Amino acid sequence: MARTINEIQNGIIASFQEKSGLTLSSSKVAEWRLWTYIFAVAIHTFEIILDSFKSEIDVITNKITPGTARWYAEMCYRFQNGHELLFDESNAKLYYSIDDPDSRIVKVVAIKEDKNKLVIKAAKQNNEGKIIPLSLEEKYNFTSYVDAVKFAGVDTSVVSTSEDKIRYNIEVYFETSIPNTLVHENILKALDIFKAGIGFDSMIYKQRFIDAVMDAQGVITCNLISLERKGATDEGFVTIGIYSELESGYFEYDTDSIVTLKTIKELEP
Repeated sequence: MARTINEIQNGIIASFQEKSGLTLSSSKVAEWRLWTYIFAVAIHTFEIILDSFKSEIDVITNKITPGTARWYAEMCYRFQNGHELLFDESNAKLYYSIDDPDSRIVKVVAIKEDKNKLVIKAAKQNNEGKIIPLSLEEKYNFTSYVDAVKFAGVDTSVVSTSEDKIRYNIEVYFETSIPNTLVHENILKALDIFKAGIGFDSMIYKQRFIDAVMDAQGVITCNLISLERKGATDEGFVTIGIYSELESGYFEYDTDSIVTLKTIKELEP
């Protein structure tokens, strides 16, 4: 992690005085202090660049390390519907003869490790931007692709079904200096960001839902009265405790969800 400019500058000064045996002027405008500051800024900038480089390499490594959950997710996104998967004998790799971004229909992927089985949940996006399940033909082609790229001996199962429904009832206390219509709009935007940020583990966490609402501008505090989920095979809504796994890997908010806005003055002492 990059050190602060002050930490680097103090380190330079301490090292110089120790090795040279000189006593430098304590004036804050001394020329030597200016030069140590310049070098400290340069070193600080270089360390930030190194941190950024390391972060990028870690992300790439997580994706390309064969056999990891992230690797399987990345391979799912690379699926090209309607294209034949070929085998290159020179390097023993599977590949497509052409790169066709429009045929990469998988837009949502969730990976779950269940004992010795890997459950892969996938969905696509329609022309209106709505996430929907793969068609029967698309699911068949995608399943065949997964069977081809997976590791030998790994049992996989592909799931592509309609979205889960999330229903919430929440009381929100807001700052009176902000119009309640704007606060309500900010909350809905924050919940949309929360929905889009669901990880590839397909888990929804109650506390993260609350945190999303709290991040909305104008919100002081909130009281989550209820949070429920309904999957494609569920008969009705079930209460979410600490967390709940999404059956489909993605969700939409139920139209019966409730946001009750109250001013901070209405908060009982």
